[in-house]
Amino acid sequence: MSAAVAPSLRRVLVRLVATIAGVLAVLMAVAFLGMVLTAREYRQGSQLGVARQESADAILSDLLGAESSSRGYTLTGRVEYLGLFRESNVSYPTDVDRLARLLRGNAPLQERARVVKVDGDAWFAEVKRMVSLSQQGKQSAATALVNSGRPKALQDAFRLDHRALLEDIARERRASLSRADNRRRLTLLLVIGAAFAALGVVALVARRLWRRVGGQVADLDEGVHRVAAGDLGTPVALRPQAVRELGGLVSEFNQMQVDLVSQRELASQASRRDAAQQAERELWKIVQSGLLPARLPRAPWFRLEAHYRPAEADLLIGGDFYDAILLDDGRLCVVIGDVAGHGAPAAAKAAGLRFAWRTIVQIDPSPRAVLEVMNNQIGSTEERIAGRFASLLHILIAPDGSCEMAPAGHPAPILVTTDSSEQIEIDEPGPPIGIFDDAEWPLVSFQLPESATLVLFTDGLIEARRDGALFGADGACAVLENERGAAIQERVVRLIDAARRFDSANLRDDVVVMAIDRPRVL
Repeated sequence: MSAAVAPSLRRVLVRLVATIAGVLAVLMAVAFLGMVLTAREYRQGSQLGVARQESADAILSDLLGAESSSRGYTLTGRVEYLGLFRESNVSYPTDVDRLARLLRGNAPLQERARVVKVDGDAWFAEVKRMVSLSQQGKQSAATALVNSGRPKALQDAFRLDHRALLEDIARERRASLSRADNRRRLTLLLVIGAAFAALGVVALVARRLWRRVGGQVADLDEGVHRVAAGDLGTPVALRPQAVRELGGLVSEFNQMQVDLVSQRELASQASRRDAAQQAERELWKIVQSGLLPARLPRAPWFRLEAHYRPAEADLLIGGDFYDAILLDDGRLCVVIGDVAGHGAPAAAKAAGLRFAWRTIVQIDPSPRAVLEVMNNQIGSTEERIAGRFASLLHILIAPDGSCEMAPAGHPAPILVTTDSSEQIEIDEPGPPIGIFDDAEWPLVSFQLPESATLVLFTDGLIEARRDGALFGADGACAVLENERGAAIQERVVRLIDAARRFDSANLRDDVVVMAIDRPRVL
């Protein structure tokens, strides 16, 4: 698979994330719609049932009030008894109409309510007749009407039909709730089915992501371990499904192994120490393609400059490395690190870490996440036995100058502003990577103002010494403050030269200095 045909990592991730998001959106929509419909049906069914029962009870209350009032007036002739009768006579039609509205659309209940109304109307007609006779002074006729039993019979028929109506209303309410329960169970089944579908999609996505990214990263990791163990003859196989960025890294890594083998064979042919040192120095020129980026990113909102100076006390290759990537959203990722030890193993491990870092930040550039994955990259038992660990400083810088930094046993950077030159304060620096399995690193946030410069460096700079005194961060701050007006390229070189002069023109360790300048926006 050629690099031109292979999809990019970003395109693969966008497709996979879009697939997961679509499934989850469907799941959430089904769950939300089911809950809304079920809750509404429960609420409406319950409210309608209660309203129907209350309306039916109101009709019964009208009848009972009118019955007791009319009976009292008929038997005693006292007019005050007619007050409740008149009220019931007025509220009865209203309550009947309200019940009819509530039963609209339900033919069985409407028929039952019609029968109840017929009984009620007939009873009220008899009672009105009885009251009218009493008002006309025909007390004996009114009493005879009561004793005839017809009002009582009409009232009993009304109560019987009214009880049947209440039973039908209760039965309809239970049926409504049962339908809501069925809808809830169906919704639950749909949600469970969608959840299983989502799990299946996640599994497929994970498998596809492993084929596109994870498998090739694991192969690169094995290749780094082989190189660290001295095996430079086994190339890393390029998987046909790998994304374009990983394909390029594999090709660069394999080419680096070929170059390393060539240079190591050349060095082994030298018989004198000077020749061996020179071969090692030549080897560094090849290895630096793995430790140092070919070019640094550029953008209008920052200027970036970096410089590497090898140690002069000996000619062994060191493990210092740096890199920078400009993300698609405009944020700048920078890393600077120092693998413990010297020679090809340290350099190979540093190169492997840089390759891994470039892959990791494309997936998740957050500082803590990057350090966790890098810690797993170097934290094997064999590496610890060999004393292999690394200090690391990963910083994520936004175009507005906001910075997030995770230090792993590495010196804090220096912030040079128009007013001062100070080292960033870190309350509790985290451990180097490769020492602990479950390490934690602090997240330090700060601002890179306009017209300010952030300077990163390895410890070879501040460990330059003279008569037991260290050049230190204070010496670096003083140099940067004096050189504030110089171009960024000159400041980086002059800072390294100042440390070299402090140590009698002899750097004891490799030095990397990286400066990020944020120009003022006019």
